[in-house]
Amino acid sequence: MTTVRNDQTPPERGGGPLGMLRRANKKLLFVVAVVIIAIAVLMATSLRGALTYYRTVDELTALGPAGYGERMRVGGRVVAGSIQRDAANNLSFAIYHDAPAKTLPVQYKGIVPDIFADERDVIVEGRREADGTFYATNLLAQHPPEFKVAGPDATHAPVKR
Repeated sequence: MTTVRNDQTPPERGGGPLGMLRRANKKLLFVVAVVIIAIAVLMATSLRGALTYYRTVDELTALGPAGYGERMRVGGRVVAGSIQRDAANNLSFAIYHDAPAKTLPVQYKGIVPDIFADERDVIVEGRREADGTFYATNLLAQHPPEFKVAGPDATHAPVKR
């Protein structure tokens, strides 16, 4: 038996109410995907500088001229007796990795950590120029491995500046 439609309304398109939900879900999924991609791009670009691997003095020396002008971090130990300050409070010192005979001269102007001293492990961030000197913009000094608690009656010496 055939049914005849008496009303002249066109048939529904898009699957009725469920079709509208599908279209809305597609739009929502698209917006969510765009937001996730934007967050991932922002995280990748902001973490790029923070995740810089540091090289040793020996690795930097092995780079030769290829390491000139490139921003990097270099780790090493401060050579005993190499720390010098000039009248403008610029700091110069040398660092080494395994052998104190292979050193890297470092120039630094900025805030010096209180624990910075001879034979202390440091990480310097900056650029090595063609003259062989590393011009640091950041200086990080490693805390010594031992930590001693003062006794209950011990007085603390004032900080020397």
